Amino acid sequence: MPLEGERLIVEPTYPWADALNKIGARPADLGDQNDGWTQRNSWWSHRWRCEIIVMEKEGRISWGKVPGMHSISHALTTLGCSDAWGIEQESNAIQLLEEHLSHRQFKQYLLTGMFIENSKRSGVTYIFRKLRPTVACVNGRGGPEASMRILAALCMHPIAYYAGSWAGAMCPTDDVIAHLSLMRGDEHLFWKRCNQHPPYRPEAGL
Repeated sequence: MPLEGERLIVEPTYPWADALNKIGARPADLGDQNDGWTQRNSWWSHRWRCEIIVMEKEGRISWGKVPGMHSISHALTTLGCSDAWGIEQESNAIQLLEEHLSHRQFKQYLLTGMFIENSKRSGVTYIFRKLRPTVACVNGRGGPEASMRILAALCMHPIAYYAGSWAGAMCPTDDVIAHLSLMRGDEHLFWKRCNQHPPYRPEAGL
């Protein structure tokens, strides 16, 4: 559902993706280069905890910083995008999720918004979270009792999502079901379809 002031980014294979992607888009999002600047490179600075962007205009080079100290902007935008969902749809999704979880997993989800599942194929431990990317972990050095090491925060919205948020076009628990089902059915494809955020990036939601 398009929301005023929010940019909806639709899965490219959807027939009306191009038209829907223009809703709420700024000129720069549509490739308008009226200002003449072109982005040449970008990388994450651990020292400054921000993204460094290098731009070029008529042979002149400039650079800037995009702050990434915390994820409050993502959280607030996600809160605003909740207008797109219905309580009935979320309730139906929760009932469906219950059919695919153990009692303990489902209790954890209702009380904390997340649950854990270990992959028998890869040995990776997944923390499935409501309105946050799924966290993939492995045991750290020193054996099974050692602390967990985060591989990545896996973000995926099968239909569409709102830019600058963790909100998808589907209600939150439907996104959790999509993550769980794809991980169980085709773990390799799950990783391939997801954006893999490093744990130190604000987008990871950690």
